[in-house]
Amino acid sequence: MIFLFSNPVLSAVEDTLNTSLNTLIKDSNEIKSPDQAFQLKATFNDLDEIELTWLIDKKCFLYKEKLKISVSPKQKFTSKTTNTAIRQDDEFFGDVEVYYNNLRYFLIADFNDNTIIDLVYQGCNETGFCYPPIKKQLILNKSKRTISVD
Repeated sequence: MIFLFSNPVLSAVEDTLNTSLNTLIKDSNEIKSPDQAFQLKATFNDLDEIELTWLIDKKCFLYKEKLKISVSPKQKFTSKTTNTAIRQDDEFFGDVEVYYNNLRYFLIADFNDNTIIDLVYQGCNETGFCYPPIKKQLILNKSKRTISVD
């Protein structure tokens, strides 16, 4: 005995069983690349601190706990932010603190031209799409007061 089953094409994304998937499919054209969703700018400010500024897309957020900064050659540095994180219940990570709209971080140390700063950060889109950890490398040229972001 042979059974033939048809697999109807979904006429509307609401026909899937997963509501998060429905939203993601409907909004897939709104999912931006990591560099569009989290635009990073790095500069030296007037106090010779490194100022990191993220412009965060209006439908995205960055996790506070997922921001990691390492400096090589290894040296002590301090970091501070002027932003206040917002606590929220996250479907992937539970109770977390996140940043919306923008984030400014200041790195303070006696950096030199040989300093390389590695950044790792992660965020999500409010539709339920989470970006994998994003890795950036900052290469300092303190004498020219420039920072390249790779």
